Amino acid sequence: MEALSTAIVTAAGSGTRMGSEIKKQYLPLGGIPIMIRTLQTFFASEVIDSIIVTAPEDDVSYCEDMIRQYFDDSDKPWLVIAGGAERQDSVFAALQQCPPSVQYVFIHDAVRPFISEELLLELYEIVQRDKAVIPVARIKNTIKSIQEDHICQTIPRGNLVQVFTPQVFSYKLIRDAYDKAYLDGYISTDDSALVEYLGATVSYKFCPDLNIKITDELDLFFARQLVDNNII
Repeated sequence: MEALSTAIVTAAGSGTRMGSEIKKQYLPLGGIPIMIRTLQTFFASEVIDSIIVTAPEDDVSYCEDMIRQYFDDSDKPWLVIAGGAERQDSVFAALQQCPPSVQYVFIHDAVRPFISEELLLELYEIVQRDKAVIPVARIKNTIKSIQEDHICQTIPRGNLVQVFTPQVFSYKLIRDAYDKAYLDGYISTDDSALVEYLGATVSYKFCPDLNIKITDELDLFFARQLVDNNII
């Protein structure tokens, strides 16, 4: 298979909300660092041809050593680069390091370890047709907006979804979106928001609610329950 798809795995966060001395992407989950558990799916997937990991600037060598430890027998090309001050800066830096032949980009949070090869394949099939697709899930709780110390309104949730990663785009589209965002000073923590800002359409694919992002201690506890009880 030609080198057409690159996975950008963002692991440059400081993890301050976890309240741990160890950055959350390196914390153990079932005896394996969270970042490595996430990368396992990308290394195994036939639709991913190369991988770029964004890491904290001081951790680049540490991440490289960790990846070699677990994936030394893989012939899939990978690269670790220093991330930027914000997530958007990290992804933009990674986009500039993609192989010249890349056609599609999977952008994923390193602390979402419960993705599957099946999901990657489904998203890959959609992006070839639609150029932009993101995984989503229904919102189960009532959603309200607030202002100062009171409720403003209840928002109908029928047309609302919660958004996950990997978000998948044609390389040209996401690069154009990032170029325009930087030109205009538009900032977002969501890659598809930049594509929307560009004026392009983003498709969606429903995925399991268990595609969680491990952000705080409660998320980590829940993730360890899933792994320890062989639910995932």
